Amino acid sequence: MNNKSGGNVSATKRYIGVLKIIIGLFMIITVIIGYLPEPEYIIELTCISNALCGILLITDGIINALKGTKIPSILYLNLGVCIFSVFLISMGSLSGIYKINLSGAFFFLHTINPILFIALYIFFGCDGKESLKTTFSAPILMILYLLLDYIQCQFSGSFVYNFVNPGELSFLDAIIVGIVMYIIMLLFGSGLFGLNKLAHKKHKNKG
Repeated sequence: MNNKSGGNVSATKRYIGVLKIIIGLFMIITVIIGYLPEPEYIIELTCISNALCGILLITDGIINALKGTKIPSILYLNLGVCIFSVFLISMGSLSGIYKINLSGAFFFLHTINPILFIALYIFFGCDGKESLKTTFSAPILMILYLLLDYIQCQFSGSFVYNFVNPGELSFLDAIIVGIVMYIIMLLFGSGLFGLNKLAHKKHKNKG
């Protein structure tokens, strides 16, 4: 069998590929519906993470369906950490301490889309090349986003999410926050990685 030629791709892989494409398109559509009326907010983590996850799913879905191969699952893990953070922050808003828009398309962007993406990673994201040490790179995209937010704040005077008053955050404070966030994201990534391995171990045992 030679999957590289695309001629012997199993029906299961094709179905999974089509599923990824459908969910990816759905994520992109909800991003457009949610942010097209207010494009100045496209720098929000919600928009960026949903858009990148959608693009990844569409790309991976096409590769799955045509060639039977997969995009490296570390990309899923990196984006999974970001969109899982969006989900947790949104759920935290239910406490009433802060407000997150959960109406219309944003209900999907903040809750449904993250759940769908995380589920696809856990059940279909194993490429057999990962090890626990790959989780150390899981926070990279999130830390990069925070770094870019810090840089733009030096020019605009405000962070994308106004959880912190820029005037009260020194450079040293920013470094400490970055380290703490890396550790938190590492824990998120390790948890998702563990669930992924557990799901595929059970599937392998059943097979």
